[in-house]
Amino acid sequence: MRKATKGFTLIELLVVISIIALLMGIIVPALSRVKLSAQTLICSTNLKNYGTALQGYAQDNNHKAPFAVYWLYSRRTLNNGACASGCRWHYTKDWPDGSFWPYVADKNVHMCPTFKTYALREGCSQCGAPETTTVPFNPMYSYSMNYFLGFDWETGLRITFSTAYEKEVSLKLTRVTRPAQCFAFSEENLWTLNIDNGYRENYSRAILNDNALWMAPNPGRSTDNIATYHNVNLTQKNEGKANLVFVDGHVETMRGLPEEKAYLQYAKPYQGHENLNPIW
Repeated sequence: MRKATKGFTLIELLVVISIIALLMGIIVPALSRVKLSAQTLICSTNLKNYGTALQGYAQDNNHKAPFAVYWLYSRRTLNNGACASGCRWHYTKDWPDGSFWPYVADKNVHMCPTFKTYALREGCSQCGAPETTTVPFNPMYSYSMNYFLGFDWETGLRITFSTAYEKEVSLKLTRVTRPAQCFAFSEENLWTLNIDNGYRENYSRAILNDNALWMAPNPGRSTDNIATYHNVNLTQKNEGKANLVFVDGHVETMRGLPEEKAYLQYAKPYQGHENLNPIW
């Protein structure tokens, strides 16, 4: 007669289940952090490519940066009436044809996966077209250019802004005296974070709409700002971080600043730029 095989007791099973649950509690958050870190790395690598392409563009164009308004889409495409400016970044029927596009067209570097995750989850009702409209909501690009690098404000004051826009007058990189502090491209915020919705200061009243990041030089003004969706606590969206590539080519992951502090810290191209009058 064969001896009966002894199985696990209930207590032993409970102990095993408890150990597995404990391990899962440790492993799952760790895997989530690894995934987020990998996404942040992808985004910073993308922007590193943008920084390299910027130097190539400047070498071919008398040291100038691309024009902030038409670097991704040409004037003709932006004015074709097919889509409001705010929906261009997720409108798939017009292919980019701006002045900077040939320098990045053959690289798969235009979408930050963290951005796409939040964009698809939350939509972007203030960006020209949420999912509920007839314009397809399929995020294609997630990076914006420093407006004060892509537009020569000083020349605009001298020849009028309308003429400067017509001539697509951008700043020469050789005029940037803060190349390690002045960003060239970054991730623009998806969320409005300001006093009206419970924050102590105005961080971003305007959100991604035209691929040109305009930082308000004056306090209290509506402003674009860099993203806060990396390493973010969704109850305090102003505490997240963004990736930025600076004029000198280095990339940083950093937390942004509110209002004019953002412009002074990482958008101002040279000393005295903030004193141009008027600079709104």
